Amino acid sequence: MNVYMTVIQLVEIVLNVYWYLLVARGFLSFFPDVWHTRLGDWLVRLTEPYLALFRRFIPSLPLGAVSLDLSYLVALIVYLFLERGVWQLLAWIFQMAGLM
Repeated sequence: MNVYMTVIQLVEIVLNVYWYLLVARGFLSFFPDVWHTRLGDWLVRLTEPYLALFRRFIPSLPLGAVSLDLSYLVALIVYLFLERGVWQLLAWIFQMAGLM
């Protein structure tokens, strides 16, 4: 039971941290000067591999002089579903191993 709780807590921390990184990236998009800082560079390197998967298939929606990145919104929604899938998979693995 102890191993189960440790793994669950570790996965929860990783998933939560990545969620907050994705949300922070969305907020920082309103401040273009931040992209040229160490924080902005670090944030892009951590989140771009995931977000790039969606940008390949979902174009930005032009709204006059600006455009709305719909891929970002879809990526956040998919992340929530993936997170649930990870929890279900972990529950199944621990149940099959008899640890739950």
